[in-house]
Amino acid sequence: MKKKWYKEIWIASKIGVQEDDYSNDIAIYDTPKKYEMNVQPISSSTDIQEFGENAKQVQKAVIEYDKYFGIFKEFDVAYLDGVNPEDEKVNGQNANYRLYPPRNQNKCIILYFERLTGK
Repeated sequence: MKKKWYKEIWIASKIGVQEDDYSNDIAIYDTPKKYEMNVQPISSSTDIQEFGENAKQVQKAVIEYDKYFGIFKEFDVAYLDGVNPEDEKVNGQNANYRLYPPRNQNKCIILYFERLTGK
C-alpha cells in the first residue's frame, strides 16, 4: 500500500572510480533506479546534534530491512526534492544528494542523505 507521504526518489549506485586526464578521481555510477520512500528533513535533537551545522542539508528515510538490505551503500547518489535523472549524459550528473553509510537495525534501515554543494 502506497502511503500518501511517500515521495518518488532516484538512487544511483556508485560502481567505481576512474581517473581523468589530470589525475582526479571521478566516481562512476550505475543507471539510477526509482524508489518510493518517506524522505524528510531531519528534525530530532539527536540527528541535529550529530550533523551539527550540516543538519539543514540532511534528509532521512527509515526503510524496510527485509526489502532493502544490501541495496544501498555509502557514496551512492540520490535525486530528491523533485530532481530526476532525466536527460543525463552521465549517470549521477543531476543527483543532488549523497548517501551516508546505511544504518542497519533489527527491522529497518536508516538512510541519511546529504545535499551536494552547488546543487
